[in-house]
Amino acid sequence: MAFINPYINKILENEKILSENSEIYSKKWNWKEIFGNDNDIVLEIWIGLGNFFSNITMRNPDKNHIWIEIRYKRLHRTFEKLSEKLVNNFMLIKDKWENISQMFSLNELSQTYLFFPDPWANKERQKKNRIVSETFLLDLHKITKTGWSFIFKTDHKWYFDDSLEIIAKTPWKIKVQSYDYENELDVFDKTLMTEFEEIFRKDKIKVNYIELVK
Repeated sequence: MAFINPYINKILENEKILSENSEIYSKKWNWKEIFGNDNDIVLEIWIGLGNFFSNITMRNPDKNHIWIEIRYKRLHRTFEKLSEKLVNNFMLIKDKWENISQMFSLNELSQTYLFFPDPWANKERQKKNRIVSETFLLDLHKITKTGWSFIFKTDHKWYFDDSLEIIAKTPWKIKVQSYDYENELDVFDKTLMTEFEEIFRKDKIKVNYIELVK
């Protein structure tokens, strides 16, 4: 008997979760109309169970928040967390991160977060699957407003070092950089940690952090 994902219908029936490509890409240039205001748009690119996204959304009602995730269950659970907090300034998207240039127009995004993506470290050929690539950074740079930023965190130092080499080939400017941001920077906030970061902190694993500015 074939397995049927119990979350599929919940996603398809939810107006706050966009799952069809035609529906998602039609919002390009139109996010202000979707949200009904001119507030800045903040994006988080998957990974995690929505703790950070739900908290940052609740704390910043003056911004519009969008979360990209590919898994049905995570999308539904994140929606539940946001509903519990009684906030409405968000949209969830079921799609791949590679398609961000089809979702957003030039200078449409303000801030983007990417925390603890898979480093794809088992084989050299798997590096092509990493999110932080020259193509991704160039696409993100185009759709980000001047003066705004991209924040990236990883627990893998060698992934971080590889990313620094890639960043150097792009127009992004480094504002803040650290191999141990909890102990070196004042941006650390334990109330805004992701589920993964809570584990790393307990295991005393240092977190690499960088903020890039357009």
